[in-house]
Amino acid sequence: MPFWQSVRFKIVFGFLLMTAPMVLFLVYNNIYATKVVRDQISLHYNNLMEQQVQNNDAILQETMRYLYRMQGDPNIQSLQELSLAEEDSDYTMVKMELTRRFLLDTGYYNKVDTFFVYSRKDDDMFFATQYSFHFAEVQSALQDYTTKLASKDLPEETQRWERFSIPNDTNYLIKTVDLGSGVYIGALVQVDRLNEVLSKFDVGPDGAAFVVDPAGNPLTNSPLPVVKESIVQMDIVEMTKQNRTTWNQNHFLVITQPSAISDIHYMIVIPETYILKNLPYFQKMLYIWIPLTVAIVLSFYLLFLQRVMFKPLVALVRGMRKLGQGQFNVRMPVNTDNSEFAFMSGTFNQMAEQIEKLKIDVYEEQIRVQKAEYKHLQIQINPHFYMNSLNIIYNLAALKDYKLVQKMSLHLADYFRFVMLGHRAVVSLEDEIRHIEHYLEIQKIRYVAKLEYEIQMIPEHAPVPIAPLLLQPFVENSVIHGFNKKVQDGMPFRIGIYSEQDEEDAGRFIKLTIIDNGPGFPEAVLEGLQTGVELEGSGEHHLGIWNILRRFRMLYGHEGGITFMNGKPGGAIVQMRLPLERPNTFEGHE
Repeated sequence: MPFWQSVRFKIVFGFLLMTAPMVLFLVYNNIYATKVVRDQISLHYNNLMEQQVQNNDAILQETMRYLYRMQGDPNIQSLQELSLAEEDSDYTMVKMELTRRFLLDTGYYNKVDTFFVYSRKDDDMFFATQYSFHFAEVQSALQDYTTKLASKDLPEETQRWERFSIPNDTNYLIKTVDLGSGVYIGALVQVDRLNEVLSKFDVGPDGAAFVVDPAGNPLTNSPLPVVKESIVQMDIVEMTKQNRTTWNQNHFLVITQPSAISDIHYMIVIPETYILKNLPYFQKMLYIWIPLTVAIVLSFYLLFLQRVMFKPLVALVRGMRKLGQGQFNVRMPVNTDNSEFAFMSGTFNQMAEQIEKLKIDVYEEQIRVQKAEYKHLQIQINPHFYMNSLNIIYNLAALKDYKLVQKMSLHLADYFRFVMLGHRAVVSLEDEIRHIEHYLEIQKIRYVAKLEYEIQMIPEHAPVPIAPLLLQPFVENSVIHGFNKKVQDGMPFRIGIYSEQDEEDAGRFIKLTIIDNGPGFPEAVLEGLQTGVELEGSGEHHLGIWNILRRFRMLYGHEGGITFMNGKPGGAIVQMRLPLERPNTFEGHE
Protein backbone atom coordinates (compact mmCIF):
# COMPACT_ATOMS: atom_id res chain seq x y z
CA MET A 1 0.00 0.00 0.00
CA PRO A 2 1.45 3.43 -0.92
CA PHE A 3 2.45 5.59 2.04
CA TRP A 4 0.07 8.37 1.06
CA GLN A 5 -2.86 5.97 1.42
CA SER A 6 -2.01 4.99 5.00
CA VAL A 7 -4.06 6.16 7.98
CA ARG A 8 -0.95 7.69 9.56
CA PHE A 9 -0.35 9.92 6.55
CA LYS A 10 -3.98 10.96 6.40
CA ILE A 11 -4.08 11.93 10.09
CA VAL A 12 -0.82 13.90 9.96
CA PHE A 13 -1.84 15.52 6.69
CA GLY A 14 -5.20 16.47 8.17
CA PHE A 15 -3.50 18.05 11.17
CA LEU A 16 -1.19 20.04 8.92
CA LEU A 17 -4.15 21.00 6.76
CA MET A 18 -5.88 22.47 9.81
CA THR A 19 -2.85 24.25 11.25
CA ALA A 20 -1.44 25.50 7.96
CA PRO A 21 -4.03 28.32 7.52
CA MET A 22 -3.31 29.62 11.03
CA VAL A 23 0.43 29.49 10.47
CA LEU A 24 0.07 31.16 7.11
CA PHE A 25 -2.11 33.86 8.66
CA LEU A 26 0.50 34.56 11.34
CA VAL A 27 3.24 34.65 8.74
CA TYR A 28 1.19 36.94 6.51
CA ASN A 29 0.39 39.16 9.50
CA ASN A 30 4.07 39.49 10.34
CA ILE A 31 5.03 40.15 6.74
CA TYR A 32 2.27 42.73 6.43
CA ALA A 33 3.35 44.43 9.66
CA THR A 34 6.93 44.48 8.44
CA LYS A 35 5.84 46.00 5.13
CA VAL A 36 3.80 48.69 6.91
CA VAL A 37 6.79 49.59 9.11
CA ARG A 38 9.09 49.70 6.11
CA ASP A 39 6.70 51.91 4.15
CA GLN A 40 6.21 54.28 7.09
CA ILE A 41 9.93 54.50 7.78
CA SER A 42 10.60 55.15 4.09
CA LEU A 43 7.98 57.91 4.03
CA HIS A 44 9.24 59.41 7.28
CA TYR A 45 12.87 59.57 6.21
CA ASN A 46 11.91 60.78 2.75
CA ASN A 47 10.02 63.70 4.32
CA LEU A 48 12.85 64.50 6.73
CA MET A 49 15.43 64.42 3.97
CA GLU A 50 13.31 66.50 1.61
CA GLN A 51 12.83 69.15 4.31
CA GLN A 52 16.52 69.23 5.18
CA VAL A 53 17.62 69.46 1.53
CA GLN A 54 15.19 72.31 1.01
CA ASN A 55 16.67 74.05 4.07
CA ASN A 56 20.20 73.58 2.75
CA ASP A 57 19.17 74.87 -0.68
CA ALA A 58 17.50 77.86 0.97
CA ILE A 59 20.75 78.65 2.83
CA LEU A 60 22.73 78.36 -0.40
CA GLN A 61 20.18 80.59 -2.18
CA GLU A 62 20.41 83.18 0.60
CA THR A 63 24.22 83.05 0.46
CA MET A 64 24.03 83.58 -3.31
CA ARG A 65 21.79 86.60 -2.84
CA TYR A 66 24.23 87.96 -0.26
CA LEU A 67 27.01 87.76 -2.82
CA TYR A 68 24.92 89.68 -5.34
CA ARG A 69 23.99 92.33 -2.73
CA MET A 70 27.67 92.97 -2.09
CA GLN A 71 27.73 94.80 -5.42
CA GLY A 72 26.33 97.90 -3.62
CA ASP A 73 28.78 97.70 -0.73
CA PRO A 74 31.01 100.87 -0.54
CA ASN A 75 34.09 98.78 0.07
CA ILE A 76 33.48 96.75 -3.07
CA GLN A 77 32.93 99.97 -5.02
CA SER A 78 36.18 101.41 -3.64
CA LEU A 79 37.94 98.19 -4.60
CA GLN A 80 36.62 98.58 -8.12
CA GLU A 81 38.02 102.15 -8.30
CA LEU A 82 41.31 101.75 -6.42
CA SER A 83 44.42 100.08 -7.67
CA LEU A 84 46.92 98.10 -5.62
CA ALA A 85 49.83 99.96 -7.25
CA GLU A 86 48.47 103.52 -6.89
CA GLU A 87 46.70 103.58 -3.54
CA ASP A 88 48.43 101.02 -1.49
CA SER A 89 47.20 102.21 1.91
CA ASP A 90 43.57 102.76 0.87
CA TYR A 91 43.50 99.49 -0.99
CA THR A 92 44.79 97.72 2.08
CA MET A 93 42.19 99.36 4.30
CA VAL A 94 39.41 98.26 1.94
CA LYS A 95 40.68 94.66 2.04
CA MET A 96 40.87 94.74 5.83
CA GLU A 97 37.37 96.16 6.08
CA LEU A 98 35.95 93.52 3.75
CA THR A 99 37.79 90.75 5.59
CA ARG A 100 36.36 92.00 8.91
CA ARG A 101 32.86 92.07 7.46
CA PHE A 102 33.23 88.61 6.00
CA LEU A 103 34.28 87.25 9.38
CA LEU A 104 31.22 88.84 10.97
CA ASP A 105 28.90 87.59 8.23
CA THR A 106 30.15 84.00 8.52
CA GLY A 107 28.62 84.02 11.97
CA TYR A 108 25.24 84.68 10.37
CA TYR A 109 25.78 82.46 7.31
CA ASN A 110 26.98 79.59 9.49
CA LYS A 111 27.08 77.08 6.66
CA VAL A 112 29.60 79.23 4.77
CA ASP A 113 33.18 78.29 5.41
CA THR A 114 34.99 81.01 3.44
CA PHE A 115 34.26 84.30 1.62
CA PHE A 116 36.80 85.49 -0.89
CA VAL A 117 37.32 88.47 -3.27
CA TYR A 118 39.42 88.54 -6.41
CA SER A 119 40.52 91.58 -8.41
CA ARG A 120 41.52 90.66 -11.91
CA LYS A 121 43.18 93.94 -12.76
CA ASP A 122 45.52 93.63 -9.79
CA ASP A 123 45.53 89.80 -9.85
CA ASP A 124 44.96 89.96 -6.13
CA MET A 125 42.91 87.58 -3.98
CA PHE A 126 42.07 87.73 -0.30
CA PHE A 127 39.64 85.72 1.83
CA ALA A 128 38.20 85.24 5.29
CA THR A 129 37.61 81.73 6.71
CA GLN A 130 36.08 80.42 9.90
CA TYR A 131 38.70 77.71 10.35
CA SER A 132 42.34 78.77 10.55
CA PHE A 133 43.71 75.24 10.72
CA HIS A 134 43.24 74.77 6.96
CA PHE A 135 44.20 78.31 5.98
CA ALA A 136 47.13 77.24 3.79
CA GLU A 137 45.12 74.62 1.88
CA VAL A 138 42.28 77.08 1.23
CA GLN A 139 44.67 79.80 0.13
CA SER A 140 46.50 77.50 -2.29
CA ALA A 141 43.28 76.15 -3.78
CA LEU A 142 41.79 79.64 -4.21
CA GLN A 143 45.00 80.89 -5.85
CA ASP A 144 44.67 78.13 -8.45
CA TYR A 145 40.99 78.85 -8.86
CA THR A 146 41.45 82.62 -9.35
CA THR A 147 44.30 81.99 -11.83
CA LYS A 148 41.83 80.02 -13.95
CA LEU A 149 39.28 82.75 -13.37
CA ALA A 150 41.73 85.37 -14.70
CA SER A 151 42.44 83.29 -17.79
CA LYS A 152 38.73 82.63 -18.37
CA ASP A 153 39.27 78.85 -18.07
CA LEU A 154 36.25 78.52 -15.79
CA PRO A 155 32.75 77.94 -17.16
CA GLU A 156 30.40 80.84 -17.45
CA GLU A 157 28.58 81.95 -14.34
CA THR A 158 25.32 80.13 -13.56
CA GLN A 159 22.82 80.13 -10.71
CA ARG A 160 24.16 76.80 -9.40
CA TRP A 161 26.85 75.95 -6.89
CA GLU A 162 29.73 73.91 -8.27
CA ARG A 163 31.73 71.15 -6.61
CA PHE A 164 35.17 72.26 -5.42
CA SER A 165 37.96 70.04 -4.11
CA ILE A 166 40.88 71.13 -1.93
CA PRO A 167 43.80 68.69 -1.68
CA ASN A 168 44.25 67.16 1.78
CA ASP A 169 40.94 68.68 2.82
CA THR A 170 37.23 68.06 2.57
CA ASN A 171 34.95 68.63 -0.42
CA TYR A 172 33.29 72.02 -0.96
CA LEU A 173 30.66 73.79 -2.96
CA ILE A 174 31.74 77.08 -4.51
CA LYS A 175 29.82 80.03 -5.93
CA THR A 176 31.47 83.03 -7.68
CA VAL A 177 29.68 86.29 -8.69
CA ASP A 178 31.09 88.85 -11.13
CA LEU A 179 30.56 92.30 -9.52
CA GLY A 180 31.94 94.17 -12.51
CA SER A 181 35.19 96.09 -13.14
CA GLY A 182 37.11 92.83 -12.85
CA VAL A 183 36.08 92.22 -9.25
CA TYR A 184 34.72 88.78 -8.26
CA ILE A 185 33.29 87.69 -4.94
CA GLY A 186 32.67 84.07 -3.92
CA ALA A 187 31.89 81.71 -1.08
CA LEU A 188 32.93 78.17 -0.09
CA VAL A 189 30.60 75.81 1.73
CA GLN A 190 31.83 72.48 3.18
CA VAL A 191 29.76 69.52 2.06
CA ASP A 192 30.15 68.07 5.56
CA ARG A 193 28.46 71.18 6.98
CA LEU A 194 25.50 70.62 4.67
CA ASN A 195 25.33 67.01 5.88
CA GLU A 196 25.47 67.89 9.60
CA VAL A 197 21.76 67.55 10.26
CA LEU A 198 21.34 64.43 8.10
CA SER A 199 24.29 62.76 9.83
CA LYS A 200 22.41 63.10 13.13
CA PHE A 201 19.47 61.07 11.85
CA ASP A 202 18.99 57.78 13.67
CA VAL A 203 20.17 55.33 11.03
CA GLY A 204 21.76 52.73 13.31
CA PRO A 205 25.39 51.68 13.72
CA ASP A 206 25.51 50.12 10.26
CA GLY A 207 23.64 52.91 8.49
CA ALA A 208 24.96 56.18 7.04
CA ALA A 209 23.88 59.64 5.84
CA PHE A 210 26.18 61.18 3.25
CA VAL A 211 26.44 63.21 0.07
CA VAL A 212 27.52 61.86 -3.31
CA ASP A 213 28.31 63.22 -6.74
CA PRO A 214 26.36 62.10 -9.87
CA ALA A 215 28.70 59.12 -10.24
CA GLY A 216 27.85 57.90 -6.74
CA ASN A 217 31.19 58.81 -5.18
CA PRO A 218 30.92 60.00 -1.55
CA LEU A 219 31.74 63.68 -0.94
CA THR A 220 31.59 63.55 2.87
CA ASN A 221 34.43 62.51 5.14
CA SER A 222 32.40 60.43 7.59
CA PRO A 223 33.17 56.66 7.61
CA LEU A 224 30.84 54.81 5.27
CA PRO A 225 31.32 51.03 5.65
CA VAL A 226 27.89 50.39 4.19
CA VAL A 227 28.88 51.99 0.87
CA LYS A 228 31.43 49.22 0.41
CA GLU A 229 28.53 46.83 -0.17
CA SER A 230 28.58 46.29 -3.92
CA ILE A 231 24.80 46.00 -4.20
CA VAL A 232 24.32 49.17 -2.14
CA GLN A 233 26.86 50.99 -4.30
CA MET A 234 25.00 49.91 -7.45
CA ASP A 235 21.74 51.17 -5.99
CA ILE A 236 23.35 54.50 -5.10
CA VAL A 237 24.64 55.04 -8.63
CA GLU A 238 21.30 54.05 -10.14
CA MET A 239 19.31 56.22 -7.75
CA THR A 240 21.38 59.33 -8.49
CA LYS A 241 20.05 59.00 -12.03
CA GLN A 242 16.43 58.30 -11.16
CA ASN A 243 15.98 60.09 -7.79
CA ARG A 244 14.06 57.29 -6.12
CA THR A 245 13.80 55.24 -2.92
CA THR A 246 14.51 51.51 -2.95
CA TRP A 247 14.98 48.39 -0.84
CA ASN A 248 17.92 46.49 -2.24
CA GLN A 249 18.65 42.78 -2.07
CA ASN A 250 20.72 43.09 1.11
CA HIS A 251 17.74 44.57 2.98
CA PHE A 252 18.96 48.15 3.10
CA LEU A 253 16.67 51.15 2.73
CA VAL A 254 18.37 53.59 0.33
CA ILE A 255 16.88 57.12 0.04
CA THR A 256 18.19 59.92 -2.20
CA GLN A 257 17.29 63.55 -2.67
CA PRO A 258 19.07 65.81 -5.20
CA SER A 259 19.89 69.43 -4.50
CA ALA A 260 18.00 71.92 -6.65
CA ILE A 261 20.90 74.38 -6.99
CA SER A 262 23.97 72.12 -6.93
CA ASP A 263 25.16 68.96 -8.58
CA ILE A 264 25.06 66.79 -5.44
CA HIS A 265 22.77 64.11 -4.04
CA TYR A 266 21.95 63.55 -0.38
CA MET A 267 21.81 59.86 0.58
CA ILE A 268 20.57 57.87 3.57
CA VAL A 269 21.20 54.09 3.90
CA ILE A 270 19.50 52.25 6.79
CA PRO A 271 19.66 48.48 7.44
CA GLU A 272 16.27 46.79 7.60
CA THR A 273 17.23 45.04 10.83
CA TYR A 274 17.63 48.41 12.54
CA ILE A 275 14.36 49.73 11.15
CA LEU A 276 12.52 46.70 12.49
CA LYS A 277 14.27 46.71 15.85
CA ASN A 278 11.05 47.92 17.42
CA LEU A 279 9.29 44.77 16.20
CA PRO A 280 11.34 42.07 17.95
CA TYR A 281 8.25 40.10 18.86
CA PHE A 282 7.05 39.94 15.26
CA GLN A 283 10.51 39.09 14.01
CA LYS A 284 10.93 36.31 16.54
CA MET A 285 7.44 35.09 15.79
CA LEU A 286 8.16 35.04 12.08
CA TYR A 287 11.58 33.39 12.16
CA ILE A 288 11.70 31.47 15.48
CA TRP A 289 8.56 31.04 17.52
CA ILE A 290 6.12 30.03 14.79
CA PRO A 291 8.32 27.21 13.36
CA LEU A 292 9.36 26.16 16.88
CA THR A 293 5.78 26.08 18.15
CA VAL A 294 4.56 24.12 15.14
CA ALA A 295 7.43 21.63 15.54
CA ILE A 296 6.75 21.13 19.26
CA VAL A 297 2.98 20.79 18.84
CA LEU A 298 3.41 18.41 15.91
CA SER A 299 5.92 16.31 17.89
CA PHE A 300 3.61 15.95 20.90
CA TYR A 301 0.68 15.29 18.59
CA LEU A 302 2.58 12.53 16.77
CA LEU A 303 3.74 11.00 20.06
CA PHE A 304 0.17 11.00 21.30
CA LEU A 305 -1.10 9.40 18.09
CA GLN A 306 1.78 6.92 18.12
CA ARG A 307 0.78 5.70 21.56
CA VAL A 308 -3.02 5.68 21.36
CA MET A 309 -3.53 4.91 17.65
CA PHE A 310 -0.53 4.13 15.45
CA LYS A 311 1.10 1.52 17.71
CA PRO A 312 -2.02 -0.65 18.25
CA LEU A 313 -3.05 -0.09 14.63
CA VAL A 314 0.35 -1.20 13.29
CA ALA A 315 0.31 -4.21 15.64
CA LEU A 316 -3.16 -5.13 14.38
CA VAL A 317 -2.08 -4.77 10.72
CA ARG A 318 1.01 -6.92 11.34
CA GLY A 319 -1.11 -9.56 13.05
CA MET A 320 -3.55 -9.62 10.14
CA ARG A 321 -0.65 -9.85 7.68
CA LYS A 322 0.81 -12.83 9.57
CA LEU A 323 -2.60 -14.41 9.71
CA GLY A 324 -2.89 -13.97 5.94
CA GLN A 325 0.50 -15.67 5.54
CA GLY A 326 -0.77 -18.74 7.39
CA GLN A 327 0.67 -18.05 10.87
CA PHE A 328 -2.52 -18.95 12.74
CA ASN A 329 -0.87 -18.97 16.18
CA VAL A 330 -0.41 -15.18 16.20
CA ARG A 331 -2.24 -13.38 19.03
CA MET A 332 -2.66 -9.69 19.87
CA PRO A 333 -1.98 -8.26 23.36
CA VAL A 334 -5.26 -7.05 24.84
CA ASN A 335 -5.12 -3.80 26.84
CA THR A 336 -7.43 -3.16 29.74
CA ASP A 337 -8.24 0.45 28.85
CA ASN A 338 -11.64 -0.48 27.35
CA SER A 339 -10.76 1.35 24.13
CA GLU A 340 -11.86 0.46 20.63
CA PHE A 341 -8.46 -1.10 19.95
CA ALA A 342 -8.81 -3.37 22.99
CA PHE A 343 -12.12 -4.60 21.58
CA MET A 344 -10.55 -5.06 18.12
CA SER A 345 -7.60 -6.99 19.61
CA GLY A 346 -9.91 -9.33 21.52
CA THR A 347 -12.07 -9.88 18.45
CA PHE A 348 -8.95 -10.53 16.35
CA ASN A 349 -7.73 -13.19 18.81
CA GLN A 350 -11.11 -14.93 18.74
CA MET A 351 -11.15 -14.80 14.94
CA ALA A 352 -7.58 -16.20 14.76
CA GLU A 353 -8.51 -19.10 17.06
CA GLN A 354 -11.57 -19.90 14.98
CA ILE A 355 -9.62 -19.70 11.70
CA GLU A 356 -6.84 -21.90 13.12
CA LYS A 357 -9.37 -24.55 14.21
CA LEU A 358 -11.20 -24.34 10.88
CA LYS A 359 -7.93 -24.54 8.94
CA ILE A 360 -6.88 -27.66 10.83
CA ASP A 361 -10.25 -29.28 10.15
CA VAL A 362 -10.09 -28.36 6.45
CA TYR A 363 -6.49 -29.59 6.20
CA GLU A 364 -7.34 -32.92 7.80
CA GLU A 365 -10.30 -33.29 5.45
CA GLN A 366 -8.08 -32.52 2.45
CA ILE A 367 -5.60 -35.15 3.62
CA ARG A 368 -8.38 -37.74 3.86
CA VAL A 369 -9.64 -36.80 0.39
CA GLN A 370 -6.14 -36.93 -1.08
CA LYS A 371 -5.49 -40.32 0.51
CA ALA A 372 -8.71 -41.66 -0.91
CA GLU A 373 -7.97 -40.17 -4.35
CA TYR A 374 -4.43 -41.51 -4.28
CA LYS A 375 -5.61 -45.01 -3.47
CA HIS A 376 -8.19 -44.77 -6.23
CA LEU A 377 -5.56 -43.69 -8.76
CA GLN A 378 -3.15 -46.32 -7.54
CA ILE A 379 -5.46 -49.31 -7.99
CA GLN A 380 -6.71 -48.41 -11.46
CA ILE A 381 -6.16 -51.42 -13.79
CA ASN A 382 -6.39 -51.46 -17.53
CA PRO A 383 -9.20 -53.98 -18.24
CA HIS A 384 -7.98 -54.53 -21.83
CA PHE A 385 -4.63 -55.85 -20.57
CA TYR A 386 -6.41 -58.22 -18.20
CA MET A 387 -8.69 -59.55 -20.93
CA ASN A 388 -5.84 -59.82 -23.47
CA SER A 389 -3.73 -61.75 -20.95
CA LEU A 390 -6.54 -64.27 -20.34
CA ASN A 391 -7.03 -64.71 -24.11
CA ILE A 392 -3.31 -65.42 -24.51
CA ILE A 393 -3.44 -68.08 -21.79
CA TYR A 394 -6.52 -69.64 -23.40
CA ASN A 395 -4.88 -69.76 -26.85
CA LEU A 396 -1.66 -71.22 -25.43
CA ALA A 397 -3.67 -73.86 -23.58
CA ALA A 398 -5.52 -74.64 -26.81
CA LEU A 399 -2.17 -75.09 -28.53
CA LYS A 400 -1.05 -77.29 -25.60
CA ASP A 401 2.03 -75.09 -25.05
CA TYR A 402 1.93 -75.73 -21.34
CA LYS A 403 5.39 -74.26 -20.62
CA LEU A 404 4.38 -70.88 -22.00
CA VAL A 405 1.07 -71.17 -20.13
CA GLN A 406 3.02 -71.72 -16.91
CA LYS A 407 5.41 -68.86 -17.72
CA MET A 408 2.54 -66.56 -18.66
CA SER A 409 0.60 -67.47 -15.53
CA LEU A 410 3.60 -66.79 -13.26
CA HIS A 411 4.29 -63.42 -14.85
CA LEU A 412 0.62 -62.49 -14.75
CA ALA A 413 0.31 -63.55 -11.11
CA ASP A 414 3.39 -61.52 -10.08
CA TYR A 415 2.09 -58.60 -12.11
CA PHE A 416 -1.33 -58.52 -10.43
CA ARG A 417 0.17 -59.29 -7.02
CA PHE A 418 2.19 -56.07 -7.30
CA VAL A 419 -0.82 -54.13 -8.55
CA MET A 420 -2.97 -55.29 -5.65
CA LEU A 421 -0.50 -53.92 -3.07
CA GLY A 422 -2.31 -50.59 -3.16
CA HIS A 423 -1.92 -50.01 0.58
CA ARG A 424 1.79 -49.26 0.17
CA ALA A 425 2.79 -45.58 -0.33
CA VAL A 426 6.26 -46.34 -1.76
CA VAL A 427 8.25 -49.28 -3.06
CA SER A 428 11.88 -49.60 -4.07
CA LEU A 429 12.93 -48.78 -7.60
CA GLU A 430 14.08 -52.40 -7.92
CA ASP A 431 10.54 -53.71 -7.21
CA GLU A 432 9.02 -51.23 -9.69
CA ILE A 433 11.49 -52.37 -12.40
CA ARG A 434 10.77 -56.04 -11.67
CA HIS A 435 7.05 -55.37 -12.03
CA ILE A 436 7.72 -53.73 -15.42
CA GLU A 437 9.75 -56.76 -16.47
CA HIS A 438 6.73 -58.98 -15.75
CA TYR A 439 4.59 -56.75 -17.94
CA LEU A 440 7.12 -56.72 -20.79
CA GLU A 441 7.61 -60.51 -20.62
CA ILE A 442 3.85 -60.93 -20.94
CA GLN A 443 3.89 -58.64 -23.99
CA LYS A 444 6.83 -60.57 -25.52
CA ILE A 445 4.85 -63.77 -25.20
CA ARG A 446 2.02 -62.01 -26.98
CA TYR A 447 4.09 -60.40 -29.77
CA VAL A 448 6.94 -62.96 -29.87
CA ALA A 449 9.83 -61.54 -31.97
CA LYS A 450 8.21 -58.17 -32.67
CA LEU A 451 9.05 -56.66 -29.23
CA GLU A 452 12.40 -56.17 -27.50
CA TYR A 453 13.31 -54.31 -24.33
CA GLU A 454 16.43 -53.24 -22.40
CA ILE A 455 16.66 -52.25 -18.71
CA GLN A 456 19.83 -50.69 -17.27
CA MET A 457 19.72 -49.67 -13.61
CA ILE A 458 22.67 -48.44 -11.60
CA PRO A 459 22.93 -50.77 -8.58
CA GLU A 460 23.09 -47.85 -6.17
CA HIS A 461 19.64 -46.78 -7.40
CA ALA A 462 17.93 -50.08 -6.56
CA PRO A 463 16.77 -49.08 -3.03
CA VAL A 464 15.56 -45.60 -4.04
CA PRO A 465 11.93 -45.22 -2.86
CA ILE A 466 9.33 -44.63 -5.56
CA ALA A 467 5.54 -44.59 -5.65
CA PRO A 468 4.07 -47.91 -6.91
CA LEU A 469 3.04 -48.01 -10.58
CA LEU A 470 4.74 -44.66 -11.30
CA LEU A 471 6.80 -45.96 -14.26
CA GLN A 472 4.70 -48.85 -15.52
CA PRO A 473 1.96 -46.73 -17.21
CA PHE A 474 4.59 -45.03 -19.40
CA VAL A 475 5.86 -48.45 -20.55
CA GLU A 476 2.30 -49.60 -21.11
CA ASN A 477 1.55 -46.42 -23.09
CA SER A 478 4.62 -47.05 -25.30
CA VAL A 479 3.43 -50.56 -26.11
CA ILE A 480 -0.16 -49.52 -26.78
CA HIS A 481 0.60 -46.45 -28.92
CA GLY A 482 4.18 -46.91 -30.10
CA PHE A 483 4.00 -50.56 -31.05
CA ASN A 484 0.59 -50.38 -32.74
CA LYS A 485 1.42 -47.20 -34.69
CA LYS A 486 4.98 -48.11 -35.65
CA VAL A 487 5.67 -48.34 -39.38
CA GLN A 488 6.36 -51.96 -40.29
CA ASP A 489 9.96 -51.82 -41.52
CA GLY A 490 11.02 -55.28 -40.43
CA MET A 491 12.68 -53.95 -37.28
CA PRO A 492 11.31 -55.00 -33.86
CA PHE A 493 9.75 -52.46 -31.51
CA ARG A 494 12.28 -51.58 -28.76
CA ILE A 495 11.73 -50.11 -25.31
CA GLY A 496 14.63 -48.91 -23.13
CA ILE A 497 14.54 -48.10 -19.40
CA TYR A 498 17.64 -46.46 -17.88
CA SER A 499 18.67 -44.88 -14.58
CA GLU A 500 21.34 -42.16 -14.49
CA GLN A 501 22.96 -39.72 -12.10
CA ASP A 502 21.31 -36.27 -12.08
CA GLU A 503 23.65 -33.71 -13.63
CA GLU A 504 22.42 -30.74 -11.58
CA ASP A 505 22.11 -32.23 -8.08
CA ALA A 506 23.24 -35.85 -7.83
CA GLY A 507 22.88 -35.84 -4.05
CA ARG A 508 19.13 -35.17 -4.17
CA PHE A 509 17.83 -36.56 -7.47
CA ILE A 510 18.25 -39.40 -9.96
CA LYS A 511 17.13 -39.39 -13.59
CA LEU A 512 14.96 -42.19 -15.06
CA THR A 513 14.46 -42.36 -18.83
CA ILE A 514 11.92 -44.42 -20.82
CA ILE A 515 12.52 -44.39 -24.60
CA ASP A 516 11.08 -46.27 -27.56
CA ASN A 517 11.52 -46.30 -31.34
CA GLY A 518 7.86 -45.75 -32.18
CA PRO A 519 6.35 -42.70 -33.96
CA GLY A 520 6.54 -40.53 -30.82
CA PHE A 521 3.94 -38.25 -29.24
CA PRO A 522 1.49 -36.43 -31.52
CA GLU A 523 2.21 -32.70 -31.57
CA ALA A 524 -1.05 -31.73 -29.83
CA VAL A 525 -0.56 -34.33 -27.10
CA LEU A 526 3.12 -33.37 -26.63
CA GLU A 527 2.23 -29.67 -26.32
CA GLY A 528 -0.44 -30.48 -23.73
CA LEU A 529 1.97 -32.63 -21.71
CA GLN A 530 4.74 -30.01 -21.81
CA THR A 531 2.41 -27.18 -20.75
CA GLY A 532 0.55 -29.26 -18.18
CA VAL A 533 -2.84 -28.73 -19.86
CA GLU A 534 -4.90 -31.89 -20.15
CA LEU A 535 -6.34 -32.27 -23.66
CA GLU A 536 -10.04 -32.71 -24.19
CA GLY A 537 -10.93 -36.08 -25.60
CA SER A 538 -7.75 -37.76 -24.39
CA GLY A 539 -9.77 -40.76 -23.45
CA GLU A 540 -8.71 -43.87 -21.67
CA HIS A 541 -5.52 -44.20 -23.71
CA HIS A 542 -3.95 -41.23 -21.94
CA LEU A 543 -5.66 -41.69 -18.59
CA GLY A 544 -2.60 -43.40 -17.15
CA ILE A 545 -0.31 -40.47 -18.04
CA TRP A 546 -2.57 -37.87 -16.44
CA ASN A 547 -2.94 -40.06 -13.35
CA ILE A 548 0.86 -40.29 -13.03
CA LEU A 549 1.27 -36.54 -13.34
CA ARG A 550 -1.36 -35.92 -10.68
CA ARG A 551 0.10 -38.54 -8.34
CA PHE A 552 3.60 -37.11 -8.84
CA ARG A 553 2.40 -33.62 -7.84
CA MET A 554 0.56 -35.03 -4.84
CA LEU A 555 3.64 -36.95 -3.67
CA TYR A 556 6.54 -34.62 -4.46
CA GLY A 557 4.98 -31.18 -4.97
CA HIS A 558 7.45 -28.96 -6.85
CA GLU A 559 10.42 -31.29 -6.22
CA GLY A 560 11.67 -32.99 -9.38
CA GLY A 561 9.43 -33.34 -12.43
CA ILE A 562 8.52 -35.30 -15.55
CA THR A 563 9.59 -34.18 -19.05
CA PHE A 564 8.11 -35.35 -22.35
CA MET A 565 9.80 -35.09 -25.76
CA ASN A 566 10.27 -36.80 -29.09
CA GLY A 567 13.62 -38.17 -30.23
CA LYS A 568 15.26 -36.73 -33.34
CA PRO A 569 15.23 -40.05 -35.29
CA GLY A 570 11.77 -40.74 -33.84
CA GLY A 571 10.23 -42.33 -30.80
CA ALA A 572 8.83 -41.01 -27.52
CA ILE A 573 11.09 -40.04 -24.61
CA VAL A 574 9.93 -39.66 -20.99
CA GLN A 575 12.45 -38.37 -18.45
CA MET A 576 11.62 -38.39 -14.73
CA ARG A 577 13.69 -36.39 -12.23
CA LEU A 578 12.99 -38.38 -9.07
CA PRO A 579 13.84 -37.09 -5.54
CA LEU A 580 15.99 -39.46 -3.49
CA GLU A 581 14.24 -38.60 -0.22
CA ARG A 582 11.27 -40.74 0.64
CA PRO A 583 7.96 -38.82 0.56
CA ASN A 584 6.15 -38.76 3.90
CA THR A 585 2.75 -37.58 2.68
CA PHE A 586 1.07 -41.00 3.03
CA GLU A 587 3.35 -42.74 5.49
CA GLY A 588 0.42 -43.99 7.48
CA HIS A 589 -0.76 -46.16 4.57
CA GLU A 590 2.46 -47.99 3.91
